[in-house]
Amino acid sequence: MKKFLITYWLTIIILFTIFYWDISPIARIINHIQTDFISYTTSLLLDNGMMKNHEIIINKHYSLIIENACNGMVPYLFFLSSIIAFPSTIKHKIVWSILGYITINIINIFRIWVITQMVLKSKSNFSLAHDWIGNILLISVSLALFILFVKTRYNYKKG
Repeated sequence: MKKFLITYWLTIIILFTIFYWDISPIARIINHIQTDFISYTTSLLLDNGMMKNHEIIINKHYSLIIENACNGMVPYLFFLSSIIAFPSTIKHKIVWSILGYITINIINIFRIWVITQMVLKSKSNFSLAHDWIGNILLISVSLALFILFVKTRYNYKKG
């Protein structure tokens, strides 16, 4: 357990430094690409003209902006740190890192859509939708993915 925790926190620091914090030029590029991707795919679920760049237009005075913190990288990097730190085969970790990336992005797009729908009904719904429903959804999915990763690790050792 001690080795897992040390590896987990070191991995978080390394991954966030490389892929998320603006310390690294790579992070700026990756976050821009990820935010573009999330914005584009989210726009496919919204009415035409609602999305402009990374901004969801609710009305002429109010919009939602998809920033780095909204692009799904944070929950993915926490998930990725968990599977890197947990003992398993490289093949198992690669499969689950890809599966986790795809799943977390799908859930994040759905989360942004739900937030948008709730804010369209009333701007006062933003905190409930974003801070509670959306974040709990991402945390729950990430935790469920990690539990499934742990439960399936022996399948990869046998085969």
